[in-house]
Amino acid sequence: MPRTMKSLVALAALAALVPATSPARNVGAPLAGTVAATTYSSSGAAHQAVDIDGGTCGSTPITTGVTGSLAWNVVINTPNTLCNTAMTGPQNVAKHTFADGFTFRLMDFNKTGQTYDRTCDRCNIGAAGDRGIPANSLHLQRDKAGTKDTSWYAGYSTVGEALSLGELVGVLD
Repeated sequence: MPRTMKSLVALAALAALVPATSPARNVGAPLAGTVAATTYSSSGAAHQAVDIDGGTCGSTPITTGVTGSLAWNVVINTPNTLCNTAMTGPQNVAKHTFADGFTFRLMDFNKTGQTYDRTCDRCNIGAAGDRGIPANSLHLQRDKAGTKDTSWYAGYSTVGEALSLGELVGVLD
């Protein structure tokens, strides 16, 4: 019996040396709408994110969309509700930075009473915004050290696809 215990302790010690991998996290549509842009925008310029058009500007709630309890940092750069106005310059951003250095961001939404830093699982973070091009669009982006990553939505989302609230947009590995 002591030999078995020593073996179990040795195996547990080896397992502790293996770095833990982050669980894959599904990203569901933060609002019902249509995928407006993915790797390339309609102008052909590199986009490397997902834009979802939908909802009524200023009143349709949006969620963080990522499964699991995550800490969200919210930066308000546009405190007023902007509808039918091209948003230029810095936008409102909700972001979570993962242990591996990747950051997932939601951008271009309007501030509401639900727009504040917190830890939550797919909580309401604001209301649909209106960048003007395209209208009522929410921007979802994953990046690390200034480089945008498209693998999280490649094969999951296509331009023109209609999405229900919570429908799979991509997977963060």
